[in-house]
Amino acid sequence: MPSIVVDDKGTELSYIDSGVPASASNAYTTIFAVHGTVFTSPIFEKVSKLAGPAGLRFVAINRRDYPGSTPLTAEDSGVLASGTDEQKAAFLKARGVELATFVDRFAEQNNVPAISADGKSGGFALLGWSLGNAIALAAVANVDALSAPSQARWSSGLRSLILYEPPTVAIGSALPPKIWSPQIDQSIPAELRGKFFTQWITSYFKHGDLSTRDLDTLSYVVPATFRAPSIYGIPDADLARIVYDPPGSGSDMLFMVFSAAQINAAYKKAVFDKGVRTLLPKLKVFAFTGDVTCPFSIPAFWALQDDDKAHGGGFIETKIVEGINHFVHWDEPELALKIYQDAL
Repeated sequence: MPSIVVDDKGTELSYIDSGVPASASNAYTTIFAVHGTVFTSPIFEKVSKLAGPAGLRFVAINRRDYPGSTPLTAEDSGVLASGTDEQKAAFLKARGVELATFVDRFAEQNNVPAISADGKSGGFALLGWSLGNAIALAAVANVDALSAPSQARWSSGLRSLILYEPPTVAIGSALPPKIWSPQIDQSIPAELRGKFFTQWITSYFKHGDLSTRDLDTLSYVVPATFRAPSIYGIPDADLARIVYDPPGSGSDMLFMVFSAAQINAAYKKAVFDKGVRTLLPKLKVFAFTGDVTCPFSIPAFWALQDDDKAHGGGFIETKIVEGINHFVHWDEPELALKIYQDAL
């Protein structure tokens, strides 16, 4: 898996790349995707294979602590576990700057096309999925920390920020009182929580009437039976490349549990800050969720809508997609790609 060095310390982020679309000449848009917890960049392989024929380039990046990318340090883990608010804010800013630098260096090294005069092609989008939304948001929030030339490339190149089913922990909003996950259920043996989670999170859930926006309508624990979990369609050989458990009970867990205030601040800056909007004038923020997805995503979706309204509206475009779960990019990659295209 190739990688790009993103700082003067030799920090690397690995990635998969669909390559330049064969039929697109120099008029194509690039989507940079950031994975969630436990599931790595190859979870986007099905979408990546479809990108070229659709006139897109798709690049999925492995976050720090995941295969091919530089591990976090013991000092980083200490900050996540018991650092001050300032230290945790600095940690998140660093991760955001790393991702923003990756995007800039990839775009520069690969001559990613600029946005066309008619705005229909070129440029790039940043897609966060699940917990990866927190890092995608931090990247946008900290573009102003890049060099002037890098800021200029982001300013002229960023088309959209796609928020693909962020859970509440990825935007730092309040956890629903009834929230449950195998990862945090202490009654489940520690060695089984990860395996349980990878099956549970890929399931489909039958919720109540979502139009009520009532948290009590959500099915928090037991998946539905009308469709098998997505993981049942992933061959074992692929699972070995796609699933990487350690951060789920390690750095990602610490990040989710103890950095809510910092995550929320980065989200608010990325989406609502006037300075960011001035720096990134073409930025469109598009958030979507499925209606049969895991119970993490829907409360966050409502929180995004509420925050947008509180700021006067027009900052976030939102959409509920019928019939999809947290893994539409695996179960229905054609549909996933269509949703991404609509967000550009």
